[in-house]
Amino acid sequence: MNQSAKVLPLPEPPERKRRRVMLIVAGAVVLLSLAAVLVLSFSPVLAAKHIQVTGTKLIDEQKVTERLSSLEGTPLPRISESKVMELIGQEPALDEVVVRAQMPDTLKVELVEAEPVAVLIEGKDRYLVAADGRKLKKVGKDAKYKLPGITASERTKDPEAFKLLTGVLSTIDNKVLEQVSSATLTQADFVELNLPKKRTLIWGEGDKPELKNEVAQIFLKELSASSNPPKVVDISNPENPVTY
Repeated sequence: MNQSAKVLPLPEPPERKRRRVMLIVAGAVVLLSLAAVLVLSFSPVLAAKHIQVTGTKLIDEQKVTERLSSLEGTPLPRISESKVMELIGQEPALDEVVVRAQMPDTLKVELVEAEPVAVLIEGKDRYLVAADGRKLKKVGKDAKYKLPGITASERTKDPEAFKLLTGVLSTIDNKVLEQVSSATLTQADFVELNLPKKRTLIWGEGDKPELKNEVAQIFLKELSASSNPPKVVDISNPENPVTY
């Protein structure tokens, strides 16, 4: 008996067929996405035509806009925050930038500036300074800011000591700072705040800022209401403040 053997192919399992279809679909999606990214990244349709700069208080907005003008014509998806920072250049008051694209042709650049905490007085020059001791901007003698003044001294020439002073000032509530005419740092690293009518608020070190702010505001109200207020209020130990 001579019979030729026949091998019949088995049908493909449904699970394997579904897996193959899913892989094909996934690959197509990836390719389409990549193609879309490439088109958007190089298409002149989405090129920046308008640049809007916001958030400037200390930095010259017009100067920043001029520096960013070279971005006009660049597709919006290709404009990064690092590139914007590079074009703006060295601006002491600038902490960071936030870049947003408003389709189809507008680039929005928000500048995040450091907050000034005091005015440093060096001879005839005055500078707004930040909590980390940075000089943010040179200001005129007649510029009005509700910030304490710091007169340059041997202590302020020490970067660490100056940073300590400005760091403490950054923790003081605005309601207190508005009544402070100047601030100094003693040799013992105590911050002293000069108030109107030749009165002094001894803040001390930078510890317990929340409690010190509460205590300071209570005493400032009493000082303004009293007919014979004390010359010195010491809240370096806020749990046991002293006046004399």
